[in-house]
Amino acid sequence: MQPSKLKHTATLACISALAVPAFAAEDYPKSPITLVVGYGAGGSTDVCNRVLALDVGKQLGQPVVVDNKPGAGSSLSISFIIRQRPDGYSIASLSTGAVLNQVLSPNIKYDVTKDLTPIAMVAQYQVGVLVRADSPYKTMADLIGASQSAKKQLTYSTAGIGTPQHLTAERLAQKIAAQWVHAPYKSGPEAITALIRGDVDFMAQTAEWVPYVRDGRLRLLSVFTDERIKGFDAPTLKELGYDLVAPSILGIAGPAKMDAAIVKKLQDAFHKASQTAEFQSCADQFGLKPDFKDASTFGVFLKDTLSSWTPLLKQFANKE
Repeated sequence: MQPSKLKHTATLACISALAVPAFAAEDYPKSPITLVVGYGAGGSTDVCNRVLALDVGKQLGQPVVVDNKPGAGSSLSISFIIRQRPDGYSIASLSTGAVLNQVLSPNIKYDVTKDLTPIAMVAQYQVGVLVRADSPYKTMADLIGASQSAKKQLTYSTAGIGTPQHLTAERLAQKIAAQWVHAPYKSGPEAITALIRGDVDFMAQTAEWVPYVRDGRLRLLSVFTDERIKGFDAPTLKELGYDLVAPSILGIAGPAKMDAAIVKKLQDAFHKASQTAEFQSCADQFGLKPDFKDASTFGVFLKDTLSSWTPLLKQFANKE
């Protein structure tokens, strides 16, 4: 082949190669999308992601199928998603536990700031400390006093090791010079069941407990948020003199190196879904605080969260 023809062929090949991602993004999605959720069925993360998935699927013209992969504070789901193709057909719910666990656990090999593509943040978890309605602990002061004077260590449940509720509870235990026994479960509903059953003395958990407090089965003693949770009269830890606020992330991410146009489509679809009455109702039911951040802002938020919590996480990692 003549040099000029070779050059022409090479040019066409380069143009075609560059055009493929654009066409792929324009036609996306052509088949169902899988949304991996790192907690078991029935909790706030699962239920509210299903609400989002239904609306996003309607917007994009393809179903968004939720696939539950619980374990390790949702880190197992992220370990799975980073190995998938970055074509937009495999995405994941990204929760705080999966972000913080990369520092806390030596077994976690991913880095959310490098191995994931942020798509959108949709809400923040709101965490509280709870006891059964028949518990002798009427206030957080009662629980702290018992923790400091108890002949046996008090036990508490959460939805897993490395979750914000676990880390904040342990930080509080340090501040009050108490040693609590942590009982980690795979989901919020399991942690709640353990408390109701009497397997643990109290619970530190995201607000799947809202209906149980409203119907009188559980008592909310305090919250790990900046402000009191709307509709509940429990004080923040800050009000009680402990300068602690749990980190909080509920977002959507995909494998690294996703096409920017596909990310934009997903970001916009999740934004619209997060504004629907159905999602707002789900957030109210489970005590989530809607808080949308676009892909770029979400990426910065992830880095800031890791930066501010890494010193504490390393303390726990060293203890392990």
